Amino acid sequence: MQYLGVQRDVTQRLHADARLARLAYFDGVTGLANREALHDELRSAVRHAKTEEHELALLFIDLDDFKRINDEHGHQVGDAVLKAVADRLREVVRPGDLLARQGGDEFTLLIGGVDHDAAGVAADVAGRLVGALRAPLEIGAAVVPVQASVGVSVYPRDASTADHLLRHADAAMYLAKAGGKGRYHVHRAEPGAGTLAAGAARRERDPALDVGELDRILTGGSLRAVFQPIVELGSGQAVAYEALARGPEGSPLERPDRLFATAAAAGRVVELDWACRIAAVVAALDAGLGRSASLFLNCEPTAIDAPCPPRHAEVWDRAQRELDLVLEITERAVTARPAELFRMVSEHRAAGRGIALDDLGADVRSLALLPFIEPDVIKLDLSLIQRRPSTDQAAIVTAVAAEQERTGALVLAEGIENEQHLAIARTLGATLGQGWMWGGPGPLPAVGKTRRVRRVARPPIGQGATPFDVVSAQRPVEQASKALLLPISHLLENHALRIGEGAVILSAFQRARHFTPATIKRYESRARSSSLVAAFGVGLGEEPVPGVRGADLPEDDPLAGEWSVVVIAPHFAGALVGRDLGDVDRPDRERRFEFATVYDRGLVLAAARTLLVRIAPR
Repeated sequence: MQYLGVQRDVTQRLHADARLARLAYFDGVTGLANREALHDELRSAVRHAKTEEHELALLFIDLDDFKRINDEHGHQVGDAVLKAVADRLREVVRPGDLLARQGGDEFTLLIGGVDHDAAGVAADVAGRLVGALRAPLEIGAAVVPVQASVGVSVYPRDASTADHLLRHADAAMYLAKAGGKGRYHVHRAEPGAGTLAAGAARRERDPALDVGELDRILTGGSLRAVFQPIVELGSGQAVAYEALARGPEGSPLERPDRLFATAAAAGRVVELDWACRIAAVVAALDAGLGRSASLFLNCEPTAIDAPCPPRHAEVWDRAQRELDLVLEITERAVTARPAELFRMVSEHRAAGRGIALDDLGADVRSLALLPFIEPDVIKLDLSLIQRRPSTDQAAIVTAVAAEQERTGALVLAEGIENEQHLAIARTLGATLGQGWMWGGPGPLPAVGKTRRVRRVARPPIGQGATPFDVVSAQRPVEQASKALLLPISHLLENHALRIGEGAVILSAFQRARHFTPATIKRYESRARSSSLVAAFGVGLGEEPVPGVRGADLPEDDPLAGEWSVVVIAPHFAGALVGRDLGDVDRPDRERRFEFATVYDRGLVLAAARTLLVRIAPR
């Protein structure tokens, strides 16, 4: 009997371990493999392909405008849509290929063991994936149209590692989306250039067919704005309204995803983005919103630094005087266009407008860039938090908590539909909420006396044009040779390597000749594991090595005389800043520098911003 009891305990433990293994490698909503399983299999597939000299392809699949589905139908319908999409995708993938849910509304498909022409095989599968989602989904009583954009990257043609393959496929997906949602794009990385060549499939309704309708909407001023309340969780009182764009009722471009897909196909995203903002502020001015509540305006990443068109200038000037505006940017703008975004944020903040960062956590790599934006409001989508693997979830929550503690930023939880969601929002530190619990998008209601969204106070820390200028103004400097400073710079870089995806590395090398083959090898490795890596120097170029951002400094740039390494992460900040003393007659390793090391977060951030603004735009 004792033996049977022991056997039963062992059996139960084995079953428990099996359940834990399944939870660790399978997504609970769709039943597909999860992100961890995909990454493990991808690394294994690349190793096998190298040994067997096979090709493989990775497809990155992103549902277009999934946030709208959650906003209009609620998160329960959103989960059902994800499951239904997974079921449709399963029907068209090849037996033996790995279909996984990357997180949120993103899926991946790994196609392995291809002897040749993996690009052709992947393009065929991508076309079938896009086609599988043409018919709307029936979710209970709701009929939900869906589309997906698919990016394709091929090993070994486009990438030599698993991380590069994933990043290339992700980049191709964004190109597919920019070319018109519901498309696929085969990523082709040319040797040494990092360029992309397009290959796109038409969706059921080509956005080019709606260009005439778009022109009528833009010239006729028939865009509409609907508004969703943002409330204070403690009192339930509305403190702001988010403006959401809609086309004319009954128009094929009534939905915002079709609007922006058509605008992307026509090269008119900036024009449409400004038209949406103007429609929102006109409606708010007409309703007498004034400064009784804040007005949140969405901003497309491609339009973040576009000036107001002259024909809208008078209305925009009035809106800035009479309304309390908060500009809402997505984290995709943070990772894609950091320099332009930082300049834009500074300009809007100087003009008195607030900054909200939306969808934080959709890409864990963007967490390290959060301090550069210092938003007044951090928006968290509860469904995103709940669906992320536990390690990513912890990274998101702790990074937001740290930023909130340092700056006093407000945390806004989106997607609150019931008391359970409300309780989760409060545990995450949210004091503001948005969701169907308080109503969906609709007309702006009659607004009484309310409270606006407060701004984050930012005491000035560090002024200067270069990292050395910033730090030396507040810290004493010493002198040392390059040989003595190299271990310090390597220590900072290695710290970033241990941090992984949460780290930003910004380094100034003076001139391209100091970006040596050994340094190139290190920075290629850092780029694969960090959020953002950038290198600056005379002659270095906009992408010194694949994955590393940069800028070709002019000869008279004061940064050309400095050597700096700056590392920023959610819970770490450190910098080595040095100015060359001009020892032209000494060997390279004996050249002397005035230098300082600093770990004060505010001062390190100020130094980092002088580099961030120099990153060449993509």
